[in-house]
Amino acid sequence: MYRNEEQVARKAEQMLETSLRAKTSSFADHVNRNSKQKSIKDATAVSKVQKYGPSFYMRSLSIKMPKHGFIQNAGVDTTRSGGSRKRSEGNTTYSFKSHTMKMAAKPFINDAVDSSGVKDFVMVEIARIRSEAIMVNVKKILENL
Repeated sequence: MYRNEEQVARKAEQMLETSLRAKTSSFADHVNRNSKQKSIKDATAVSKVQKYGPSFYMRSLSIKMPKHGFIQNAGVDTTRSGGSRKRSEGNTTYSFKSHTMKMAAKPFINDAVDSSGVKDFVMVEIARIRSEAIMVNVKKILENL
């Protein structure tokens, strides 16, 4: 049993991260990734909790990952423009034509959220905690009459 929304937020983070890691564990590493760049496999869940008076309130729960993870989730079907680039090493300049880019969507984010059960958990626990707080406040008001 969770006593406040801060504890619920931490548990929700754990549930969502575990599910995300399970969904992304089979993904291959990014081909040109160096050690400084983050992988999709390192996706995390982050909650925002604010303190109002004596109580903590959960404001949001979000997923943090590199942008190519969200692009892979939605897929791509577009035409990339052409142009030219100059390499910093030497005097090499190369041109490229416009071309279509298609990448099938892999909707792993929604699958991870659904399989984690975090939505139901947060709804039930937050509703329970807030309803208990309402009952305590009503009891205090009635006792002071």
